[in-house]
Amino acid sequence: MEKKHLFIINPLSFLRVKDINRVIAEIISYFEGAPQGASFYSSDAIPDLPDVGAFKGPYAIHISRFPRDAIIIIRKYMAVTAGKALVRVYSIGGDGMAFGCLNGIVGLPNAELALVPYGSGNDFARSFGEGLVKEMRKIEAQINAPTVPADIIHCGTNYALNSCSIGIEAVAIRKIHKTQKRFWKLRRKYSFLNGLLYTLSGIAVAFDQEASGQHYRITVDDEKIEDNLALIYLANGRGYGADKVVIPEAVPDDGRLDMLTITKTSTLKTLRLLPDYMKGNYKKHPSEMIYRRVKGVSVTSDTPLCIALDGEVFFDTSLTIDIVPQAVRIAAVGGRTFQNSGAAHGE
Repeated sequence: MEKKHLFIINPLSFLRVKDINRVIAEIISYFEGAPQGASFYSSDAIPDLPDVGAFKGPYAIHISRFPRDAIIIIRKYMAVTAGKALVRVYSIGGDGMAFGCLNGIVGLPNAELALVPYGSGNDFARSFGEGLVKEMRKIEAQINAPTVPADIIHCGTNYALNSCSIGIEAVAIRKIHKTQKRFWKLRRKYSFLNGLLYTLSGIAVAFDQEASGQHYRITVDDEKIEDNLALIYLANGRGYGADKVVIPEAVPDDGRLDMLTITKTSTLKTLRLLPDYMKGNYKKHPSEMIYRRVKGVSVTSDTPLCIALDGEVFFDTSLTIDIVPQAVRIAAVGGRTFQNSGAAHGE
């Protein structure tokens, strides 16, 4: 089967226009035979690129214009190929771009996904191991990489690669969205600001008694739970918050979700728990942090659920989250497999 390549770039993942154009030049260099690293475009403006619907060659490049436009672009490009080609979709950006690209290819048997990490988090990309960002940014390496099957999270009408969080963490993410957008250039330049923003927001939400002790009714596989919880965290990948790990055992090809809940407690106790939560030290607090491996979870509450799905925040009154085993094929640069630094799983 013929193979085509669709590159989708999030411009907000780059501090400078010339960095975007450098990636574009690298893509064109590979396919057009120009010298590697040649400067095709100025550093002042992103070039006008052909519409994906008009691009009949082996590759197309799209600059994302708004959240989730990747879904529209992927479906449009797939219509052009009419199912006659295998299409590798390249998510060039962070977790938000990966979220859009994943939801664009879900259900398409002739589509693959490559993650080119330029975001502030790149959480799922870390499932292949730490310190691989530089290597995974090489376009030629991504084009020639073999693929590995990966599980994905199904949550309502959406799909995610890395995680689903309900409760104070989702509320904290929602609270800092406007700040993140306003100061995105500073966040790109000074990466430590991302962690600082999340920490400050998490501290503020911990004092919100309603958010930090919401009453949930949960069905975990065949087990029913009813309790006041600070948060519910479901992991498919191990990456979290750019450099942290909540559940070290999580690996995205085992057909399971790794679930961690934090019970309602005093504000000060919650604040003391959060550092260990973000470092994957949940075993130090067996009474407050409860770990399970599950296939699916249903959650309801008398108040709206605040949900963060790979960092995308939304509300619902009830929710079913389950794992879809080996639902997508991911480009594995260097032929790597998913890494798992935790203990071996038991069934």
